[in-house]
Amino acid sequence: MPASQQHRFSQIILDEPLRKFLYENAITPNNYTGHREELRALFPDEVACDRFIRSYLTPVGMLSYRQFLKSPQHMDLFLHPRYIQQALHIHDFIEIKYLLSGSGTVHAGKELLFLQEGDFCFIPPYAPHSSEIYADESTMINLVVPIEHVHALFPRLMSFDNPLQHFFGSELMLRPASGFLHIHSGGDAAIRNLMRQLLDYFSGAHRSPSGEIWAESALEQSFLRLVVLQEGRPGSRLRLTDEDRRIHAMVDYIRANLQVVTLADVAASFHFSQPYTSRYIKAKTGYTFQMILLISRMEEAAHLLRETDWPVEQIASEVGLSGKTNFYKQFKSFYGMNPAAFRNETRSPST
Repeated sequence: MPASQQHRFSQIILDEPLRKFLYENAITPNNYTGHREELRALFPDEVACDRFIRSYLTPVGMLSYRQFLKSPQHMDLFLHPRYIQQALHIHDFIEIKYLLSGSGTVHAGKELLFLQEGDFCFIPPYAPHSSEIYADESTMINLVVPIEHVHALFPRLMSFDNPLQHFFGSELMLRPASGFLHIHSGGDAAIRNLMRQLLDYFSGAHRSPSGEIWAESALEQSFLRLVVLQEGRPGSRLRLTDEDRRIHAMVDYIRANLQVVTLADVAASFHFSQPYTSRYIKAKTGYTFQMILLISRMEEAAHLLRETDWPVEQIASEVGLSGKTNFYKQFKSFYGMNPAAFRNETRSPST
C-alpha cells in the first residue's frame, strides 16, 4: 500500500503504542470513557478513533450500518484490529470478512470458525458473533453491506441461481442463526488482487462517485469469481467439505474435554498419529493445538465468570488450568485484566 494511502488504517490495526496502552490500562467497554483523550492521541484523527470505539469498545448491543456509511455509499470497508478480544455483538448489516493474510477466528453462535488466508466468512444481520486475529502477519478485511443495497451492489450476482444469491436472499436473512457461510477461495490470485485494490481504495483519503462505482463493481467481480471457482469443484455448493467437518469435529472434541485433553487424545480419537494430527490442525486452522486449547479454555472461563458466581479456583479447575497463579497469569495475558476485574466489568445485571 503506498505510504500516502496508509492514513486511514495506520492505527486501526493496533500498532504497538495502542496495544500497550489498552493492556496497561485494562481498557474495557465500561471504562474507556475515562481515557478518551488519551485514546484520541493514539489515532491519526477523530474519525479513526470514533470508528474504533464504536466497533470494539462500545458495550455489547446493536451496531448499525448508519454508523459506518455516509450517503450515497452502498458499502464500506475497514480492517479488523489485531490483538483485541472482541465482545459478542450483533448488527443490522451483512458483514463479510476476508483473510488477506495470516489466520483468524470467527465465533458464530456455539461454533468456532478458523479462517485462513483467502477465506471468506459471510455473517448475516442480527447473528451474535465476534472475531479475533492474534498475529502481526494477519490482516482481516471487514466489509459492511446493508441488506437494502444488495441488489444495487450485485445486480449480476443476483440475476441467476447460485449459492451467494441464496445467501443474500431475504429468506435467509430472516434466519440468521443458520446463515453463516465460510468459504475457502483457495488463495485465488484474481480474488486476492481485487480485495487488495479495494483495500487500497478505501485506505485513501480521496473518495469520488466514480470510485465508489468501481469499488462496488470490484466486489461483485470477486464474488462472481468465487462462484465460478466453486462451480468448478464437482458437487460443490459452498457447503462444508469432509475436511471441514473433520477439523470442526476435532475442535469440538477439544472444547468438550478442556480439563484433560491432550494432543495424544485427539490423535487417538481420530485414528491419526500425533505428528500428523499436529500438522493437520495447524494446516487447517492456522493455529497450533496448544493455541486452540488456550483459546477454548479462555472463552469458557470468560463465560463462567460472566454467567456464574463460581469461585475463580473452581473455574480454573473446570477449564483444566489447575493452580490459581497459573490461571491468573494466562487469563490476564489473554484478556488484559485479571478474572475478578473481568467479572466486574462484563457480567450482566441479571446474573
